[in-house]
Amino acid sequence: MALKLRDVIEVARPNYVFLKLKPNNSIRNNSTHKLARAISGLYKNVIENISKQEEKMIKILGKDIVFPTKISIQINSKVSYFIYMENKKIEFYFIIPHHQLMYIKEKISDVWTQLTIEEVNTLPTFNDSPTKYQIVYKNEDGMSLSIDRRNNDLLHSNLNVVEMLKEGDKLGIFYNFIPTSQHGWRYKHKATIEKLKSGKPIDRNKTGWRYLLKWGISVIDSVINTLSDALSVSSLSDKKSDESGFLSGLLNALSGTEKLRISDSTLKKGVASILSTQIVVMGSSSDALRQRNTVKSLAQSFDTISEDNELIYKPFRKDFEYTDYNIRADKLLVGDGEAQNFLSLAGRDILEQYNFIEKVETFETEVPEDLCSGTMCIGENIYKGKKQKAFLSNDIEFRNLLLLLIGPTRAGKSNLIANLSIDAIEAGECVIIFDFIENCELSENVSKLFPKDKVLEIRCDDFDTMQGLGFNEVGVSKDVFKQYENAKRQTANMLTLINSINASDSSLSPKMERYLESASLVVFINTGSIKDVFNVLQNHNARMKFLSKVPRNQLNNLEEYIENLSELDETDKEGTIIGTKTHLITGIIDRLNILKRNTYMELMLKKDTSKNIDLSAEMQKNQLIVIKMPQSMFTTDSEKDICTTYWITKIWLALQIRADRIRDKSKRTKVNLIVDELYQVENTERFLTSKLSQIAKFIMKPIISCHYINQLKYMRDELRSANTSYMLLAGCDKKNFDELKSELYPFTDEDLKNLKRYHSMNYVKCDQGYSRFITALPGKVEKRINTKSKPSNE
Repeated sequence: MALKLRDVIEVARPNYVFLKLKPNNSIRNNSTHKLARAISGLYKNVIENISKQEEKMIKILGKDIVFPTKISIQINSKVSYFIYMENKKIEFYFIIPHHQLMYIKEKISDVWTQLTIEEVNTLPTFNDSPTKYQIVYKNEDGMSLSIDRRNNDLLHSNLNVVEMLKEGDKLGIFYNFIPTSQHGWRYKHKATIEKLKSGKPIDRNKTGWRYLLKWGISVIDSVINTLSDALSVSSLSDKKSDESGFLSGLLNALSGTEKLRISDSTLKKGVASILSTQIVVMGSSSDALRQRNTVKSLAQSFDTISEDNELIYKPFRKDFEYTDYNIRADKLLVGDGEAQNFLSLAGRDILEQYNFIEKVETFETEVPEDLCSGTMCIGENIYKGKKQKAFLSNDIEFRNLLLLLIGPTRAGKSNLIANLSIDAIEAGECVIIFDFIENCELSENVSKLFPKDKVLEIRCDDFDTMQGLGFNEVGVSKDVFKQYENAKRQTANMLTLINSINASDSSLSPKMERYLESASLVVFINTGSIKDVFNVLQNHNARMKFLSKVPRNQLNNLEEYIENLSELDETDKEGTIIGTKTHLITGIIDRLNILKRNTYMELMLKKDTSKNIDLSAEMQKNQLIVIKMPQSMFTTDSEKDICTTYWITKIWLALQIRADRIRDKSKRTKVNLIVDELYQVENTERFLTSKLSQIAKFIMKPIISCHYINQLKYMRDELRSANTSYMLLAGCDKKNFDELKSELYPFTDEDLKNLKRYHSMNYVKCDQGYSRFITALPGKVEKRINTKSKPSNE
């Protein structure tokens, strides 16, 4: 069967991809000549464009010869750069052959670091009859335009025309770069230089009357010079030389050049990489006169880069497609340095002048691989146009480390906390919201997101469900050592609580602490309450009662503490105990009185703890625990601090008890402790700070929010050593950035200032140390819940 030609030869025509460029403030155009070189390097001759697709081995004269049975011919491709303008819009596009997409994108990213590149399906278009001009050299290709990598003069000049545009007007600059052979370029460049040196015209247009006049003058000048050299008579020679000088000056005036004055740009062009370039400016408007004037103004803006050569405009009436290899305009041979003028993108100065340009407001960095998946989602990151969800680390060593949320009021902290809570509960974890702000709106709103059986509410202002003041989590043990250890744990928390009641801005004296510790141990070894501790200290009858109840097997452990309590006994002359030496415990009594000033704390003190919730058991469940302490409970900040200190010590004790019960860490439910505005309760902050280095070991993750880092005056210095992750929400004060300036590099305070609403700048612990990136915060939690509750279509 006869083979058809198309079965043997495959012609591969390039498919083009449209890329939209979104600039940012860090854009610099001083290296775009490298991009021009890369485009120039795409050139392939006919032989290089032919490749073997299929081969067959045949034997000829006993030798194996590989013979191609199918070949592919790749049609040459081009790269185009398109700048599009409207009254309130400026956009930048590349048209790139698909088979060179990755290579060119890489080069673009090398030249413009942090540039966001978005693939689009279409490019902006104009009306059916746009005005078009082609931009061409005035002189031969060998002469160069101005080259200065330090400025954006051409782009500035081009964009000035935007101010002339009205609603509906459109303008565009289309640069069509066609890779071409470098062969013969140096000879052509040298020929132009020689023409210039010999006084010959170097106009690009060699058919007009102006060129013919110059050519005629140059011929006459050459004849005069020849005669001058031939004649030996000195006077005649001088006369001819004068005539020649006049003609040379006239020729230079007509050419607009000075003989033998060649710029460095032109000399360097001889060794530059050359691109065959077509330039067309075009525009459309509902007003024909304005259409012509704006396009002409745009064409005239190219004279800003004139030097040995300049760009002039000519009418262009041919139609073309953006993907045409040759748009049928005049071709210029431009050097890579000249092309740098054309390959310009808006940087900080232009973006500030034209603030409507679509841009990336902040520096972009990529989310590391280990933070691309996890449990707690902190938002969506965009890096070079690609969206990627970001998570807190799920590494077993990092997942329990502190997260600090920093942001002003109405910045989205509450919504973020709600989203993190849902993530945690859905992952089988426990969340404790420690709420003492106003009317506990945070915990109230988060509670509504879950079924009632997933929420344990502890209301400290509800007299019916109020918990007794005590550390019931320790329980009772028949083991002598275990029961003694439980008593010691309760005593430690008791001391913390009493010291948080700072009656005279000082801690208890060592002697008073000794009495308080002794009373606490004696009471707690007998499973008594905090109320009983104060009774033992103040009432000799209660003291004798509890001392008599101390188990015999604990007497050895409590011997020293029993002796301490005997010092409080006041006796008569016969040695009978008749009361208590209250002057020895005045500091403790003062603190008790302060504690009882708050109605709720006094009632908690009086209430039995036998019906208390066991936090150590509840935190092991997959649920939300809300501890509500509304502001209305307290008349002073110190009262609030006492209450919150009590609850934070209970949580810490519960963690310890749970760790004793469940030795295998992998079987413990992860607990997420959320505290909003911790800085309001100083002693609570101080206590939590003292435990920061230990909390993670007990499988608890603190999530703390504040407005300023320096509000956390006790915790601030410990944050770094605790391997804290930070989220700086949009609207953050510059002081917060300054606090983490070295950690957040290469981000700047300008990036923080330019953060969009409901975005955050993150400094998050990861496998490689820390990662810095920006995310859009998770969406409205209500929308997330509504989406989940919708019935399936199935």
